[in-house]
Amino acid sequence: MLIRGRGREETGLLFTKPRDIVRSDFDGRKLEKKSALKPPNESCIHGELYKTRPEFGAVLHAHPPSVVLTSMAGIELRPIFGGYDPRAMRLATPSIPLYQSSLTLHSQEQVREMLGVMGDRDICILRGHGVVVAGASVEDATVKAIKLDALARMNLQAASLGKVPAISAEDQEAFLHRRGTGMGGGGAETLWRYYCEWLKHA
Repeated sequence: MLIRGRGREETGLLFTKPRDIVRSDFDGRKLEKKSALKPPNESCIHGELYKTRPEFGAVLHAHPPSVVLTSMAGIELRPIFGGYDPRAMRLATPSIPLYQSSLTLHSQEQVREMLGVMGDRDICILRGHGVVVAGASVEDATVKAIKLDALARMNLQAASLGKVPAISAEDQEAFLHRRGTGMGGGGAETLWRYYCEWLKHA
């Protein structure tokens, strides 16, 4: 697998360059001896998912403050909006699995426990830690993570107003079975192009 390396010569997540990517096996062992960087301690999250869920082509582990804070505060990420952002809303139906331990996942045993909570979903929130998101491609997993952040931020803001109800069960059902929702009906690739263009002007 290809994964962002760690070490003295890394440039940090925000400024990751192609040279910061290292190749390792699914157990986190570096396969390129010439690289000064090494796979991160949490490589097992990625490796174990690739082993057990071969349908995934990319695994993302991140620490978005919105998700960390909602998980710490016990704020469930609920489908409280619809047409505003259907792709984000759909992530909350059914509810997103929550792994209760906030420890950094450094071992296969810890990850397998987390995978037991994650089940057949492609997202798992790690309480007080972050999130694991998997997808068919880098673009797919990244867009899901961005939408998860949007869902968390909206629920976090809504929590300050009191108990904001979810949209109706009928509306949830309609959105789950509606095709071509969001960004003119395009898939993850369309949104990926949008975010890449947005970065140029940010």
